[in-house]
Amino acid sequence: MAGVLGLGLLGGVAACVGQQGGGMAQGQSLGGEWRVSQINGAAVPAGVEVTLAISGNQVSGSSGCNRYNGGVTQDGQAVKFGPAAMTRMACAPAAMAVEAEFGKALDQISRFDVIDGTLQLYAGDALVIRATR
Repeated sequence: MAGVLGLGLLGGVAACVGQQGGGMAQGQSLGGEWRVSQINGAAVPAGVEVTLAISGNQVSGSSGCNRYNGGVTQDGQAVKFGPAAMTRMACAPAAMAVEAEFGKALDQISRFDVIDGTLQLYAGDALVIRATR
């Protein structure tokens, strides 16, 4: 199952802007180091590390099994990830499953909020990824 996400991990998505009550100040960046705690409402299992390191228009990190790096664009609260390159190691089945879910989720991201220090990435109105510093 090596390379499940391959180069398409962060394929482009159409960016759309939405507002969520209690959100962040306009113009705030998603830059910095984030550790993913939930994907599609499920907690990332202990021992599996999923991260986003965002600097300028670049994103990199661990997808649960492999390392990735690619592009990210932000316009207000609208955001899209892609394209990306990734290592192709095989890992334990649980880590591979998280990696596959993370890749699918990132492909769908269209906007974000930062609420009380928590990064929330949305596909439309659906919260798909939650991360903290």
